[in-house]
Amino acid sequence: MSLAPEDRTELNRWIKGARSLKGIYFRSVEYRYMNPDEVLNGRGTELYGGRFAEVGTKAVYLAESDSAASNEVLARKKRLGGQSQITIDKYPRVVFGIGVNLQRVVSWLRQPRSVRLANIRKACLDENDLLFSQEVGSLLRDTGIQGLRFPSVAGRGRNLIVYLGNCDSGALTLHNADQLKQKLAEFSTP
Repeated sequence: MSLAPEDRTELNRWIKGARSLKGIYFRSVEYRYMNPDEVLNGRGTELYGGRFAEVGTKAVYLAESDSAASNEVLARKKRLGGQSQITIDKYPRVVFGIGVNLQRVVSWLRQPRSVRLANIRKACLDENDLLFSQEVGSLLRDTGIQGLRFPSVAGRGRNLIVYLGNCDSGALTLHNADQLKQKLAEFSTP
């Protein structure tokens, strides 16, 4: 499926309604990626892509709750491996609180007003096919959108993708970063 000119027109109308977003979101990472200086660098999405980001896109995926963040990880592993390869008890993770301060965010948390946009949303939230949603993500990123809020495909919860190339340095902040760095230094000191 590819974006038709009518799809692009409808998406551009939707993009004009972008709004600001402030609040706390959550990011789940493996222990090996818990360095506070790297949690928000977008490197994982750049290497592997995601629902609304093709490979090469620096972006960060967040969730509105810590449980939703963990559920997303399990679903991603299942999609990539054909079955659930991990469980939370056997796959230790750290969930970080992230302060979000964005100016241009669009949302698919409610049913869209037009049939065309509803069909685009449905295709983007297909559990197994990411090609169309990645194309929509490219359009969002290219038009300067900083983030997209969307319902979880993995179950309950809501997610947010943040396109780092469209954000300034204060758009995302790791809560308690200084305390985390101090604790990590204490752990590594004999």
